[in-house]
Amino acid sequence: MLRHTVIAAALLALAWSSLPPLSAEDETTDGPAPPEVPTLPAPRLVGPRLDEARTKALQKGGGNAATERAVTAGLDWLARHVGEDGGWDADGFADQCAEGTACTGIGKGQHGEDMPCPFDDAITAVATLAFLGRGHLPGADDDPHGALVEAALERLRGAGGTWGLALATQCFAEAEALERKGRWQDDAESGARALLGRRQADGAWGYAAPYRPGSDIPFTALAVQALVTARDAGVELPADLAPGVEKFLATLEVKKGRLAYMKEGRRYGYTPTSSNAHCGAAIRHLLGVGLSTPAHRANMSLIAKQKPSWKISFRDVNVPGRGKVPVQIGNLSMYQWWYGTVATFQAGGTSWSGWYGKAKSALVGHQEKRGCATGSWDPKGTYERQTGGRVFATALGVLILEQPYRHRRIER
Repeated sequence: MLRHTVIAAALLALAWSSLPPLSAEDETTDGPAPPEVPTLPAPRLVGPRLDEARTKALQKGGGNAATERAVTAGLDWLARHVGEDGGWDADGFADQCAEGTACTGIGKGQHGEDMPCPFDDAITAVATLAFLGRGHLPGADDDPHGALVEAALERLRGAGGTWGLALATQCFAEAEALERKGRWQDDAESGARALLGRRQADGAWGYAAPYRPGSDIPFTALAVQALVTARDAGVELPADLAPGVEKFLATLEVKKGRLAYMKEGRRYGYTPTSSNAHCGAAIRHLLGVGLSTPAHRANMSLIAKQKPSWKISFRDVNVPGRGKVPVQIGNLSMYQWWYGTVATFQAGGTSWSGWYGKAKSALVGHQEKRGCATGSWDPKGTYERQTGGRVFATALGVLILEQPYRHRRIER
């Protein structure tokens, strides 16, 4: 009996060994197959925001312990004032303040009207970019802000409006470029497609299109940032993107380094401004076009003269049809500084070191250090004071200080 059993076992083993090996399709699992992870290109813009690579980039770019403490404090203030829906309310954030210590500096209408701020989607995206800029990954269990970033990105999936579309697309692209798991790639791609679908015949983007012909600098600057970032998330950009935008930029008036809002902007009451010059310089550096043109050199020369400085005053100017209007004197505009930071970082050299040195002094030295407002910045500049409020100002302050590791210098 034992002999028969041994022979049977031997025959069974021989038969088993002669079978072909199981293929991956033959194998069974207890659950669904894991999602396919996309193969993304090496980042060209999104910077080294994690661990030792971030530390090295911080030191190389001129950051230090003081700037990092300011970034941490700024993100802490934003985290304490986020809404239950995962977004930030520019005029209602004080509802999140500790009892009896409400922060001031609420957002207002598009042009400073005493009304609720209409740009909460866009401002939520700017705040989300501040967390992504420090390398806080959405939903990461070991990240103190992981759940917050996840909720903010989910909130942005319903973002609307011109500004909201561009900034939300940039958020999804950065999240995908950092996480690299495919969770945000469709959002980045759909946002990029929507932006490209709004491109005007002149090669750029217009905030008021199609109601007013022609593109403008502010919306084009946001669209370009979003699309160049989306490339790091695997989005293929059209070959005519850079030359088309440069063709538009070449039509704009330049006066003493300041740049027009749009072609023939004076017809609509727009005169060339410093903020537009900062935006235009950032656009050209991100796309790598027009860098040797007289217009770009004039814009960069103006930027060099208008380094960040926390000084502001006003004077009344007579405006036809409006009477006396208070006009800001000085360069305190965190919105303007944001674009100047992007442009000078890409330029590198003394352009960057001189700019960032002044930015550090202006921001670290004027960050709030008392009460519930600790970690935030007062909304003093025109765009922050009139429209975005304390949330916008604080998010911009963080983004500027993060720049040494937030971006890479794009290789051409």
